[in-house]
Amino acid sequence: MTQTTTAVIDRYITLFDRLAHDPAAPEEILALFAPDATVQLFEGQEALVGISALEELYGGFAQGMVDSKHVWTTTKLDDGRIELRWLHASRRVDDRLVALSGVEYVALDADGLITSLDNRMVTSDSRL
Repeated sequence: MTQTTTAVIDRYITLFDRLAHDPAAPEEILALFAPDATVQLFEGQEALVGISALEELYGGFAQGMVDSKHVWTTTKLDDGRIELRWLHASRRVDDRLVALSGVEYVALDADGLITSLDNRMVTSDSRL
């Protein structure tokens, strides 16, 4: 079943926030990605490729957060990608508070699976 662009992005962000407290969320978030999907979260960092690499990435997020909350907007670009502008606040397992913001460019295949996700931070992270 093909999912709409908005539904995939909304589901992705909602699941990311659930990583902090829902043991089923890591598996559910991986189901949104194509088997050979690429994810680059930080400029200059090599892109992660494939479900195994993404499983480690999102599992690490799940283990590191106690709480997580996003607000976001999406725009469909002329080239077919989705621009996802987001703000994120979280509490880490060591009780630090972290606030981040960025822009992600997401490409989907014909089945609505994420084939690439390229993130750019737009402000420095703030740690309280």
